[in-house]
Amino acid sequence: MKTDLFSPHRRIESEFRTAINRIFLRLFQLSPTDTARQIDQKLAVLSSNSEFLEEIGARIALRMATQIRASNARSWREAARRASRGREIYNALEREMRTNVGERVSSIVSENARLISAIPDRIRESVNTEIAEMHRQGLRHEAIAEHLRRRVPELTRSRAALIARTETGKASTAITQARSEDLGIEWYQWATSEDQRVRPSHRIMDKVLVRWSDPPSPEVLDRLPSVGRYAPGEIWNCRCVALPLVALNVVSWPAVVYMNRSLRRMTRAQFVDISGMQRRAA
Repeated sequence: MKTDLFSPHRRIESEFRTAINRIFLRLFQLSPTDTARQIDQKLAVLSSNSEFLEEIGARIALRMATQIRASNARSWREAARRASRGREIYNALEREMRTNVGERVSSIVSENARLISAIPDRIRESVNTEIAEMHRQGLRHEAIAEHLRRRVPELTRSRAALIARTETGKASTAITQARSEDLGIEWYQWATSEDQRVRPSHRIMDKVLVRWSDPPSPEVLDRLPSVGRYAPGEIWNCRCVALPLVALNVVSWPAVVYMNRSLRRMTRAQFVDISGMQRRAA
């Protein structure tokens, strides 16, 4: 199966990031004469309007989730062409907003609206930490204010980029999982972007078969401190994707399988025995 099938399009990520930045460019404007105190007051005012920010955030998050859903549906249709369950998958796509996918889209919108509305609070936390350090170093108030006038827009752009990059990946995985659950597809293949930016712990997971209900901790498998158990795309800056296992013939056998918190190489026959997948799915 092509590893780019279920990847969230970078165009969607870019548009989402731009939309978040546009909100704060419009609502949060700094003057060249703003003092550190005035900058903090402006951030405080923006933070106090969290409900308004959530409302705006929900609108742009819905657009992102809708684009991801449409892109993901095209990936499913392409995958369906290779599987004996093609007609079933097509029919499921037609009725899916009455199923898990509709609920997952609503959840994605709510979570992203909350993250967007929290941006001013996160920036204030960072700014206050930097102000304390600059005071400790004995910098003058004018120098601190000049630094903040540059720093606050940088922090806003950085936070928007992190949200856009992480949340489009999470949205893509969530919708893929919801469609898999509706179709009774219990397994997926972890796929990395196969470049130098891939985390070493995620490189271990490349092409590994995983059950949706049993997410791995790649860091633990790499003998690193755990940051939790998760599917591809569900952790910050992750560009990995989950390729739902719609047919056995898309896998190169023998394959590595994640089970019981460890990795094990299996033949196709062994996987059929432990997975419950029917031979007709081949």
